[in-house]
Amino acid sequence: MPIKKRLTRFNRIQVNTGTEEAPNWVLVRGLSTIELSIEPNEVDTSDFDSEGWDGSVTTHRKWSLSLQGQDGYTGPDNAQIDDPGQAHLKTKGLLTGPEAYTFVRFYRIDNNQGYTGRVTSNYSGTGGEVKSVSPFTCPLTGDGQLSAYTHVP
Repeated sequence: MPIKKRLTRFNRIQVNTGTEEAPNWVLVRGLSTIELSIEPNEVDTSDFDSEGWDGSVTTHRKWSLSLQGQDGYTGPDNAQIDDPGQAHLKTKGLLTGPEAYTFVRFYRIDNNQGYTGRVTSNYSGTGGEVKSVSPFTCPLTGDGQLSAYTHVP
């Protein structure tokens, strides 16, 4: 039986706009890219006993998420309401130190499997050409462990 391919359009990400004690998970809307990157820190463990073969061990990992899409709002044009998920990441992205931390969970809506963890928001601004839509770009840098997560709709 041939392997079936997973479509990326089933990816979703939520941010906690509440507290750790009283979370309020909000979907970040208007995204066209949600990309997870996990990078190992490998250390060479080669020794004279390995008969000429290199050895290595992963001592740490770091993770990040790349979010890209369009800056969005709801409501009528004369009373715009910024997307709450995007607004949270923008607010956190202007802060530094522990105030820039937020919690995220990202998952697939076809199998409800994903990951969760704490990140630093690094919102990078907006703008663009006259014939384009205002972009939303927000890299998220993991702080600590990335944990498996099962979404319960």
